[in-house]
Amino acid sequence: MICHRCGSYCSESNRACPGCGLDLPARGSARHERLETPPSPSSGSVVGYAGFWRRAAALVLDRLVLGFVNLFLFVSYALLVSAEPDSEDMKEIVLASAIFGFLLRWLYHTVMESSPLQATLGKAALGILVTDERGGRISPARANGRYWAKILSAIPLGFGFLMAGFTARRQALHDLLAGTLVVRK
Repeated sequence: MICHRCGSYCSESNRACPGCGLDLPARGSARHERLETPPSPSSGSVVGYAGFWRRAAALVLDRLVLGFVNLFLFVSYALLVSAEPDSEDMKEIVLASAIFGFLLRWLYHTVMESSPLQATLGKAALGILVTDERGGRISPARANGRYWAKILSAIPLGFGFLMAGFTARRQALHDLLAGTLVVRK
């Protein structure tokens, strides 16, 4: 388990955090969840939070993967119906592709970040995962809330995303609102 106050690694047998003395939840309680692959105590025992650039690179990888999937489906369907470039069919395919891409991103982030992997493919490739503030796996509802909170991160010229480079636990605005952390494995 990871202490949400100081980021120290706490073994299952600890009743309090060895770093700051915070009382830890009892094992088996509803609030007690742990990382699937906790950091080893010999590695310094402090969690490494994923910074802005690592997270940005993961987002670029995810967008490439999802863009490829959407483009493949778009081209396949356009060829299947023999749509002409300036036809009304092509306009409908473009609209359907945009809607599908939006739904694909939403489901992808929500399902992957709440899965046992705790990461999208881009995050997993860069060795980072999404946790709750105690280091546990997030629920699908929290992953969904985190996704929609990204709208608020984007509204003020992306300032909410930039916060990940300046906050103590490298949290963007959507992480603060959803009560999540993005940590290195």
